[in-house]
Amino acid sequence: MMLDDEANTGPSLSAADQAALDRLIDRAFEAQAGEGEDAAREQAVLEVLRALDAYPVEASDPSLVDATLARIDAAEREQAARMRLDRAPRRRTAWADLGGIAAVILIAAGVAWPMLGRMRASALQSSCANNLRAMGAGLSTYANDHRDFLPVTAGLSSLLSPNPSTLDWNTYEHSGNLVAMANKGYCSMSAMQCPACASGTPHKHFAFRMPASDRPFRLQVVARGALVADANPALELRRAGKPAASNMASWNHAQSGQNVLFGDGAILWLNSPEVDGDNLFLPRGVHRADLLPNVVQLPQGSDAFLAQ
Repeated sequence: MMLDDEANTGPSLSAADQAALDRLIDRAFEAQAGEGEDAAREQAVLEVLRALDAYPVEASDPSLVDATLARIDAAEREQAARMRLDRAPRRRTAWADLGGIAAVILIAAGVAWPMLGRMRASALQSSCANNLRAMGAGLSTYANDHRDFLPVTAGLSSLLSPNPSTLDWNTYEHSGNLVAMANKGYCSMSAMQCPACASGTPHKHFAFRMPASDRPFRLQVVARGALVADANPALELRRAGKPAASNMASWNHAQSGQNVLFGDGAILWLNSPEVDGDNLFLPRGVHRADLLPNVVQLPQGSDAFLAQ
């Protein structure tokens, strides 16, 4: 058996010995019979292998085995950790982020709040019109049952007598005529006011038309004139002793306008209290609330003056 030692590469098997070893491996280390060169070389390889097998070797140190196993275990854990998808580290919320969120909330509130206000105002306006519709049906039924006359309380009827008594706006409530009608079952008490009244405004009932001193207070006489509307703001200011503009709209709808019921049953939303040049909240000839006489006076002719 020959060893090569070339180019400082260390001892190694020659090509012939390598071929002999490969043949032995294929035959499970059984040498071939015969006396040829190949058989002799295979026999030499087997003798070297037997010498190596018989060479005394000390038992391995157990600590080396444990260290090797520990290294293997650590390598397996490292490989398993690389295969996991670790969560990205949580990023701390910066003050700039909070400021951006607050800005978005403020912008959204700035857009949504007016929209909600308009939706609420529209809902109150529709509910107010529904109550006026119920009032119109009740007044029509009342007129049919009372020879076309509209409801008048005893206190107001005294103004229609030859010697009228003196009534003060601070104590007189003209909406009592509507209350008398509701007490007789022609409409409900809840239908006598705008829903905005229950939302914080101080007015109890709708404003009702004052009868003319020179005409019968009948539905056919009123015809298409204004009959019931949202509360009269000028009269409330007169009772408080405060001035008011001549064209002030009702407070029931934040002075944006008022619903008006006409004698023919029509219900209109009016931005101004004037109808054909006639202010529904002031008697004809009066242009300011503080000039309204303290004594209750009935209008004349076709003057549509609504009070509560």
